[in-house]
Amino acid sequence: MDDHRSFPPTPDCPVLRTPPARPDEAEALRRRARSGELQRIAHGRYCDARQWHRLPPEQRHHVLVRSLVDRIVPEYAVSHRSAAVLLGVPVLGQLPDRVQLIRRGRRSRTTNATFVVHDDLDPESRDILRFTADGLLVTGFVRTAVDLATTTPFLDAVVALDRVLAFGADRDAIEFGVDRRASRGRRRARRSLAFADAASGSVGESVLRVRFDEYGTPPPVLQHRFSERGYPDIVVDFWFPEQGVVVEFDGEAKYRDPQLRGGRTAEDVVVAEKYREDRLRAFPDVTGVVRVGWADLWREVQLRSKLRRGRVPMTR
Repeated sequence: MDDHRSFPPTPDCPVLRTPPARPDEAEALRRRARSGELQRIAHGRYCDARQWHRLPPEQRHHVLVRSLVDRIVPEYAVSHRSAAVLLGVPVLGQLPDRVQLIRRGRRSRTTNATFVVHDDLDPESRDILRFTADGLLVTGFVRTAVDLATTTPFLDAVVALDRVLAFGADRDAIEFGVDRRASRGRRRARRSLAFADAASGSVGESVLRVRFDEYGTPPPVLQHRFSERGYPDIVVDFWFPEQGVVVEFDGEAKYRDPQLRGGRTAEDVVVAEKYREDRLRAFPDVTGVVRVGWADLWREVQLRSKLRRGRVPMTR
């Protein structure tokens, strides 16, 4: 894959560092933190508190990692969930409050207030990227995918693997990396990788695919295209052809994010979605459309009820 793809930029949240040779300035920063003006994010590292709290969790972790570049010596590389954040790979669940690293070629797991250093379980891997902006070393997409697949739950691993494959990572290379590891986590990683699909269009769609698997639905077709002469094609998230049911993951970003709205108002987007759904229902093969929101993914009774009303069969 192209390791020169566009990575997420460092969020706009300048970091103030306590100067070792100026204890008076260091104490001034600590006073500002005690007053609530600054947020302490690591030892000797501070941000404007209002800017910090406006950032989503993955951007906060990104700022934390970048703020510690001078403390990460060249024999270490940012890894696991911390690497995922820098690479733009989605991380489900809570992000660590410390930066995750590997000490390349060494089995030396250590932990302190700032870092968690993992054993390098694949010293033969050379999948390490160097960010040109600051020289930071980060495990590459394949290595990060293997690390996450072998250490995180099935759902979390699928979310990450779906995106890594969509970025162009080679499935065989990830599988080869998994097979080089010790037996711990290998079976779960293989299952996650076998289930992963680059066609999954978002984190929400990845989670919903796992829910379908948990509930025993038929395997849906991803990104199915409906065509009608004289009109734009409609591409749906999930299509159950035997039942004639479309399931759409209805994320809020397309209503809230101005960039995704493309200059339209939220009301315009709602109207366009209503028109799109009316067109979908008019196709002779479509007997129903089920819309699933983010909250439904975490409420089993609610999600099962929607699928049941939509006549999506479940065997579990």
